[in-house]
Amino acid sequence: MEMSENIKKWLEENGVRYEVFNNMLLIPYESTLVMIRTVEWNEKKIVEVIASVAIDIKPNIELFKFLLEKNAEIPFGKFSFVEEGIDKKPTVFYSHYLLEKFMQKEEFEASLAAVMAVADTFDEDVAKLGNGLTFREYAQKMKEGEKE
Repeated sequence: MEMSENIKKWLEENGVRYEVFNNMLLIPYESTLVMIRTVEWNEKKIVEVIASVAIDIKPNIELFKFLLEKNAEIPFGKFSFVEEGIDKKPTVFYSHYLLEKFMQKEEFEASLAAVMAVADTFDEDVAKLGNGLTFREYAQKMKEGEKE
């Protein structure tokens, strides 16, 4: 689904650098990667703002308890666990969703800022609890593997 031109314009107005990949906007931020995409749901367009938190994790009770507690504490967005996430590896994401039809610039900017901040704040803790890697660590590991 085609990305809203408003989103691109708002990112550019704020000096946010992004790349386009498979109809998603990719924004590297600190040790995470933020992805923005538009998806169809019940005949409505939804804007998904999602960030990688930890990759190649080992699921365990302590990790899931931590994620559920944070979901209850943090009012904007949610953590999710995907068994076959990035590169088909168990991945924790943090995301927030907006209805495109009614989305305003301020709301989008708040969503993006919250997702970026939460993902970057908790990625090291989640990676440690799940014995996994932050996006930055994972990307570095993949780069090193290509050199060998």
